[in-house]
Amino acid sequence: MPSRHGPAGHTKHEHLMLAFATGVQLTLAALAWTDLAIRPAAEIRGPKRRWAWIIAINFAGPLAYLVYGRRPIDPAAPGPAAPPIPAPRPQ
Repeated sequence: MPSRHGPAGHTKHEHLMLAFATGVQLTLAALAWTDLAIRPAAEIRGPKRRWAWIIAINFAGPLAYLVYGRRPIDPAAPGPAAPPIPAPRPQ
């Protein structure tokens, strides 16, 4: 009788779920590490090096960084200047 299990002892459904979870985890980690690399240190709670290590911890690390590691943006703080609106050209 053929087995439903693959070489690792998992069903196809289990393999698909594992592949999906791995993809989500790697996507979250890549997003968090990219944000950490781009964001200035003043906008991060704690040292960047510590957050880089924390992000490597399964799902919890990237989620912790994205939720708790970044300082909230102050809406009253001046942001980048908007480009000037060109004057209409005379007809």
